[in-house]
Amino acid sequence: MRNSELRLLLGYEQEIARNLTLGLQYYLERMGEFEAYRRALPPGAPVRDENRHVLTQRLTWLTHSQNLEWSLFLFYSPSDRDAYLRPRVGYQVDDHLSVEAGGNLFFGAQEETFFGQFQDNNNLYLGVRYGF
Repeated sequence: MRNSELRLLLGYEQEIARNLTLGLQYYLERMGEFEAYRRALPPGAPVRDENRHVLTQRLTWLTHSQNLEWSLFLFYSPSDRDAYLRPRVGYQVDDHLSVEAGGNLFFGAQEETFFGQFQDNNNLYLGVRYGF
């Protein structure tokens, strides 16, 4: 059974230039009864941090009459020292058809961290969407 947690999410978004938007977030998970958690761990088990911090940044740029969208989404955890990067570009061909390409890139030195566990699962994708 997991210990109780306090979670906090703060965010801010603003258009910093014409058709360029920046969004920022701060996320905190604070574990309750941390010392009891540490005492109950089996020997050699990885220890979670009492406080897990995640900083999120999203940059979105609209071009070509707002039909082409460039997006860069970054999650970074200074407490876990890992990150997740999501670049994406999408184009609205007409009212019904859109195409997009992007990727999911994970970084982390330790396999037991939230994003580090996926470091071998990087991928790229292409998509076509038709709506009627």
